[in-house]
Amino acid sequence: MKESYSIYDLLEQIQKRPAMYIGSFELERIILYLAGYRHAMMEQGVRDESTPDFSGFHEFVRDKFQFPGSSMGWPNLILAKTMGLNPQDVTWENYNQGVTPELHKEAVLEFFRLIDEYRCTEVNDPTETETRI
Repeated sequence: MKESYSIYDLLEQIQKRPAMYIGSFELERIILYLAGYRHAMMEQGVRDESTPDFSGFHEFVRDKFQFPGSSMGWPNLILAKTMGLNPQDVTWENYNQGVTPELHKEAVLEFFRLIDEYRCTEVNDPTETETRI
């Protein structure tokens, strides 16, 4: 049995074969898959040794796209930005109605680009323990 894992190893696998892991290209499917995976690992006592800590990804995305204090979660922030919405005046209620499959796919591709960028940064506070997936 594994003693530890890195969420980034899993994300690399998802990126290579997204249909196998998440079905359709939607950020919501990625976040749900990650939540289930992390829960299963936690239940088995397997430690997440991801560096940088994935819990800082939301703040990274929020700051990168200049969303003011948003608590909408990284999938919503990435999708809104992909849709071309202005981060300063997004109306979150029903913001994503009518999103095309093409926009969802573009948002997923942007997510993987952001993950690569995030992994190259040191913006995370290693003492932060809050998890946002």
